[in-house]
Amino acid sequence: MIAPDRFIVQSENHDAWLAARRGAVTATEVAKAATPAGFQEALDERRNPTEVVANDYMRFGSDNENWLALELKRQFGLMPNTWLIASKGKRRHVATPDLLSLDHITIGEIKTGGKEPSKPPLAHVRQMQWQMYCTSATSCVYGFMLRGENAAGFYPAWPEPKTWIVERDELMITDLIGVANRLLEEDK
Repeated sequence: MIAPDRFIVQSENHDAWLAARRGAVTATEVAKAATPAGFQEALDERRNPTEVVANDYMRFGSDNENWLALELKRQFGLMPNTWLIASKGKRRHVATPDLLSLDHITIGEIKTGGKEPSKPPLAHVRQMQWQMYCTSATSCVYGFMLRGENAAGFYPAWPEPKTWIVERDELMITDLIGVANRLLEEDK
């Protein structure tokens, strides 16, 4: 179980959630920084942050997240999560997984996209590994919804998300911890 003091703030308190993430390393950030070009891009973004402006693709994901979370709750017993969670012993290593089991052993991540993957993309796997590290989870349910498009706009192309179980990978986690620590060290 995750100790209560590792639950930092919920994303509904958007300003406090953003403030708590500043100076820490998040799943999205460490996944990007895991490549040489991505590391420099992540470091530049830490030094000169820019506001993320939601586009139609991002809005589609946000607009569908709640019902997709309920579907994963029905299928896997995972509860929707909005808490920013700090890793055990490293308060500046943080993540907000989309779902969390009641025993905190399993997390869930929801993604949408316009192309059906044959497996979770590596960038998403890195995000999930970071989330498992921060939560001490042993597995992650990856739920993916294909985005369709017609003249009216975007729509969910399937009646329910396609899912994969991603197991914890200690070697990848070790590499990501090194990337995160390097980001924190070089961002002084």
